[in-house]
Amino acid sequence: MEDLLVTKSCKYCNQNLVPCMDEGLQCSACQQSVHARCIKRGSVPGGLAGDLFFTYTCQECSDTSTEKFERESISWLQAIVLSLYHLQVKSGGLARNGFFHWRHHIVSFIDRNWNILFPNEKQRRKRWVGTVSGRLSHYSCYFFLSGSKTVFNKPAWWTLMYPKITPLVIASIYNVLNIEKQRSKLKNEKRLISDQEQFKALLVQYIHDANLTETVDLSSNDNIQFENIASVEADLEKKKSKALKRKNILPDYSQDSKKLIKLAKKSSSLTFKEEPTLASHTFPQVTKPQPEDVKLKEPVRLLDPMCHYNTSLNNVARMKGLKLTVKLTGGVRKEMILSPYSGIYLKPFIRRDKETFPHWLKILAELQIVANKNNPEFVLPPRACLDYTYVQPELIPAINSLCNQFFWPGIDMTDSLQCPDYSCVVLYKRLVVGFAFLVPDVKHTENYISFVFTRPGWRNCGIGKFMIYHLIQTSLGKDITLHVSITNPALFLYQKFGFKVENVILDFYDKYFRDDVKDTKHAFLCRLER
Repeated sequence: MEDLLVTKSCKYCNQNLVPCMDEGLQCSACQQSVHARCIKRGSVPGGLAGDLFFTYTCQECSDTSTEKFERESISWLQAIVLSLYHLQVKSGGLARNGFFHWRHHIVSFIDRNWNILFPNEKQRRKRWVGTVSGRLSHYSCYFFLSGSKTVFNKPAWWTLMYPKITPLVIASIYNVLNIEKQRSKLKNEKRLISDQEQFKALLVQYIHDANLTETVDLSSNDNIQFENIASVEADLEKKKSKALKRKNILPDYSQDSKKLIKLAKKSSSLTFKEEPTLASHTFPQVTKPQPEDVKLKEPVRLLDPMCHYNTSLNNVARMKGLKLTVKLTGGVRKEMILSPYSGIYLKPFIRRDKETFPHWLKILAELQIVANKNNPEFVLPPRACLDYTYVQPELIPAINSLCNQFFWPGIDMTDSLQCPDYSCVVLYKRLVVGFAFLVPDVKHTENYISFVFTRPGWRNCGIGKFMIYHLIQTSLGKDITLHVSITNPALFLYQKFGFKVENVILDFYDKYFRDDVKDTKHAFLCRLER
């Protein structure tokens, strides 16, 4: 713990290491320190923000002339603090007034990055999700802040009590707290202060910057947005209307339908759950979810940042992608999709475009004509239509692969399945041509466009324009914000829809791109006011 009080300098840049501001790792061989930003490989393995729980060997001391990183054994408390810190630094758009949902955000993040956080554990326990919930509740006094204790009034949402302190510093101070508690216990001394007060005292003792030791300001509008009684009542009425809408859409099961359900149970031999479909007869076959042993997920690890992998962590998506019907039909469902976000049935197609003729298809048509110029009976086959659909589990692996190839490694769009209403995926037969995603309710009256992409060769023909138009139509009455690179010509397309540049954010993509990427890392913050 004395490392926080001792001034250390980086062996590469000769600048001082500053706790919580400019931290680094210490070489286990030469005992010299290196900034996290000065690491030769660009970042620590996994690329998690604030993750310095490694035994580090510098390039000069390594026997292989390459840096070595060995993951230290971390506790569940350190894993949860690290997850919340990474979410608030790199995924702030998922937060709601600065708070993250314990299951949808924290547990989901730990599940996706299990091999990064716990690489030495071969098998995870069955009740590890309950462990996360227990740690959040147990350490809510001095590590975590629950939304139920604020004007936010959401018990399942959590944030860090000290958002500016890094996980390494929090873990070090907590170790000192445990040592002092053990000493007082051995000496049979009565403790006059609580753990929370003692932890605050240790923070002041080891961290002299008062700005870093500030807790979440509950009276500031920047962190917590006050909700008046009218807005709360409006939310309740909105939830009731959604429940009634879903109840009216769902079919009314009578005695005949119950017989069909029993027959469906006996004849069902699927290895995974199927979504209910709307059949042509009066009573569709619907199987009730049965308790079954769910196999643990084995996420795919990015071994090389220069290579691109299908990074979907959804086993159901991979299983459905192997079905013969999915391979033949391209994974496009012909039945309606039940949205878990709004509780309504979505149509299988947003639009089916038969008129658009992209440049890529023109080139393929010309090649076919040239290859068959000696065949007088050759007739150019009719081309398929462009299908605009909502995101589906079978499409996630292909979308992730495109994101990792054209944006940056490590992107997983599995969470978009929670709100398919705010998505648009363009397909040509089995090929994913483009996609666009919107994150709803990042603020009380604001949505955020996270990704808009069209394949090269399929651009400048109206595909991206319709996807943006569709996302705007799903956000009536709310502002829409997005970030776009200052050198990206897509800015002109956004301006046609009324987006205006609100701010210039320097080094916005610095936390996503590697240091050797030559593209600009500055971005415009654009807003469409409604």
